[in-house]
Amino acid sequence: MSRPNLETFSSILPENGKILLCTHRHPDPDGLGALVGIGHLLKQKFAIDTDLLLEGRIRRAENITMRDLLSIEAMPEGGVDPANYAGMIVVDSQPCFSHTPLPDGIPLLAVFDHHDGITDEGAGPIPFEWVDSEFGATSTMVYELLKHYDTHPDRRTATALFCGVRYDTNNLLRGATPADEEAFRTLELNADRQIIGAIDQPPLSREYFKQMHRGINDCQDYGTLLLTLMDEVISPESVAEIADWFLRLEGQQWSLAGGACDGRYQVSLRCDMSGADAYPALRHILGEQGACGGHGRMAGGQIELGEMSIEEVKVHIKSRALEYLSLSDNDVQSLAAKD
Repeated sequence: MSRPNLETFSSILPENGKILLCTHRHPDPDGLGALVGIGHLLKQKFAIDTDLLLEGRIRRAENITMRDLLSIEAMPEGGVDPANYAGMIVVDSQPCFSHTPLPDGIPLLAVFDHHDGITDEGAGPIPFEWVDSEFGATSTMVYELLKHYDTHPDRRTATALFCGVRYDTNNLLRGATPADEEAFRTLELNADRQIIGAIDQPPLSREYFKQMHRGINDCQDYGTLLLTLMDEVISPESVAEIADWFLRLEGQQWSLAGGACDGRYQVSLRCDMSGADAYPALRHILGEQGACGGHGRMAGGQIELGEMSIEEVKVHIKSRALEYLSLSDNDVQSLAAKD
């Protein structure tokens, strides 16, 4: 999708009433950063108050620290009364994505997202829609919107947006565009370095290290693929973290991790190959049983548990992953096996 006329964003805003800001379940720094950025713009430029809706617990230590130190406060669970809002805006996701439950009875005003979109034939037109997978982060798109409306981010907003760009582009090393680099460099100048440092190095629980130990024991090495299909995990974020972590193993091209949490089997795919696209790969791997989204070398999704057991889901994912990458069990070895 090409860039819309950013000036039309102001025309879809209500004259009166609050706006509810939403993102995907278990939000990451890009989702959190985009929420803070949009909220700052609406308040400073248009004098519109906002509330944040954060679905799913935030459990990754870095994300918890970002939320706490930047005072990113959300509505309590079940606390959204549609009568209190004139509309809602979705960032870093889209209404048709399965990991983005939205409240009923509130008009959808706008969507900002850098992930590939999917067609939702049952959905009506969105007054303002900016979906562009050329961007490395949704926070960059929000930074562009702030620039357009000549609204300077304060230190809190700059820090939140910087963390969003930094996280989703891996410090500009993953899928970054010139726009991402401009946002990164400019926001960094006004960001709170102490908070950034605290987000980078949060204290970690004993359960975190136990989870990583289980991940190592469950990891299977197929040469170009590290496959880590676990049973119950402490959080959906831990699945993504393990996929990221194992991709750093020398010689790996693909890292696929999965684990059960909150009634779903969460899956994360990472790739380290020039020109590779994780989204269609994961879409094939999950098949009709699951739903996913992604961008460039990252993708994530889930399969609802219920009709399928955890073990059945693991078998399904493994067989389709090996099929997609033309691999077999003949050359597999455990990552934890002794040489």
